[in-house]
Amino acid sequence: MSGFESQDPRLIRLIALASQKFLSDIANDALQHCKMRTSSQIVQSKNQKGPKEKKYVMTMEDLVPALQEYGIIAKKPHYFV
Repeated sequence: MSGFESQDPRLIRLIALASQKFLSDIANDALQHCKMRTSSQIVQSKNQKGPKEKKYVMTMEDLVPALQEYGIIAKKPHYFV
């Protein structure tokens, strides 16, 4: 028997909702960092036809500053440095 079975289901839902909101905020901030980074890099020329929707990839380069805003320090493992 785990400790969660005896807990109030409303409390579990509240914690799950708060966790989801926290992660959603971090992901949204990382997306904003990604958009700023990619907009300042390469500008497509007018003659090139690209996809209508631009696809973004979340990298550690975008995630680290977003996490730092929430007081979380993330570093790459030493074997990636």
